[in-house]
Amino acid sequence: MTQRARFWSAWRASRGWVTGAAVTLSAVLAALAIATPARSATLPGPASFTAGFVDDYLFQSPDSTLRSTWMARAHRLGATSIRIDAAWSQIAPSVLPPGFNGSNPGDPSYRWSNLDAELRTAAAAGETVVLQLSHAPTWAEGPNRPANLQFYGVWRPNAQAFGAFAHAAAVRYSGHFRDPLAPGKMLPRVTTFQAWNEPNLPSALDPQWSVGPHGTFLPASPGIYRGMLNAFYAGVKSAQPHAYVLAAGTAPYGDPPGVNRMAPVVFDREMFCLTPRLRPKSCPDPPHLDALDHHPYGLSPTVHAVLANDVSLPDIGKLWRILHAAQRYHRVLPAGPKTIWISEVAWGTNPPDPMSGSAALQARYLALAFYESWIQGVSHVYWFLLRDAVAPLESFTGDGLYYKDGVAKPAAQAFRFPFVAINAPHRKLTIWGKAPAAGSVTIDRRVGRRWKQVLRLRTTAGGVFYTRRSLGRSPVLRARMGALTSPAWATAG
Repeated sequence: MTQRARFWSAWRASRGWVTGAAVTLSAVLAALAIATPARSATLPGPASFTAGFVDDYLFQSPDSTLRSTWMARAHRLGATSIRIDAAWSQIAPSVLPPGFNGSNPGDPSYRWSNLDAELRTAAAAGETVVLQLSHAPTWAEGPNRPANLQFYGVWRPNAQAFGAFAHAAAVRYSGHFRDPLAPGKMLPRVTTFQAWNEPNLPSALDPQWSVGPHGTFLPASPGIYRGMLNAFYAGVKSAQPHAYVLAAGTAPYGDPPGVNRMAPVVFDREMFCLTPRLRPKSCPDPPHLDALDHHPYGLSPTVHAVLANDVSLPDIGKLWRILHAAQRYHRVLPAGPKTIWISEVAWGTNPPDPMSGSAALQARYLALAFYESWIQGVSHVYWFLLRDAVAPLESFTGDGLYYKDGVAKPAAQAFRFPFVAINAPHRKLTIWGKAPAAGSVTIDRRVGRRWKQVLRLRTTAGGVFYTRRSLGRSPVLRARMGALTSPAWATAG
């Protein structure tokens, strides 16, 4: 098994909650059939909304044709950004050689060629990149690694070495580093860097817990990660002062203390040196970041997490409360506006996943997820998988917006032109969408077999439109801009 395949296998194994959630979802379905964007005075959410993709199998394929084909397809759907994982252990030397300079991207022991190629392809497709750095080489793991530890690159990673690697990556992809394969040209520029992935899972960062007095369990991973994040932030900013640093996306669910996963509320609270009542604790070096991140997988875009410290999509407010407390008590640096991103979310289809819902329901969930994210102040959302997964991602078999044969699902249209019409008080509908471009949007109502225009709305400069109107009982609506239309949205009675 390749190193990348081992990472995916470990990543999949850490998500036992996905299978269980999907089983429950099938029953539910049977019953139900870079900076903080400004808010307009008339909008309850951000004035802009950006959607992108995560799909390492396609975007990091060694097949350049496959990469370029699917990055271009992502761009045609309106995605302007993709997330790419740069595995530290694959780029750095496997064994630490004498004289190795981890801060120097030109050190001959570094192996950048695969990542260089992926970023060239992204640039050619018109995509910006969120570059996520993760998985330490063995020599950068901490001392006393347990002999029976299943995962590699996760045991107490050395913060100083991680910061040096971040600096090297930020220098190499600053837009001023010569492309070794193209004399006279520079490698593409990356301006958004993410420090690690899902550090509240033991498959990504270990140990999660330590044993305290009287056999109690104390959070360990937030402190470890805080040191890594601060070194990462310093490394990136010393190379690109205006680059954007994104904290690692947290997984949505946790276990009881000492068992396995740490709940995201507990992890973030401890990372920001806050008590359970969100009061400040001692914190000699508060976390440095520009944005927080979370992965709010769940049963549906509107189903809350059962446990208070878990965070599914409608629960993002829990993270805002932590972030605002951290700002209030100066437990996050630098001072200034912060935002929350969602760098992974998805729902699947049957086929190919028998535990998922229909393709039409996936399209509805995608649009609803984008609205739920927006109404909670999230301006950047990344859908997990552009095309249906192949092994070893069995848990996410049907999460793509295209089937394996390349045929588009209805959710591809919903991604291009998301639109919802949700019941609101006083017999009104909340109408929201993200148009393919800024301008004027027409809202049509289906009358028999035809469509009749009922509204005309102006979007923000970022393409967002929003209103509350009375449009009769249970209308079927769509949004239209020129020849482009959203999927039809049937409102509830």
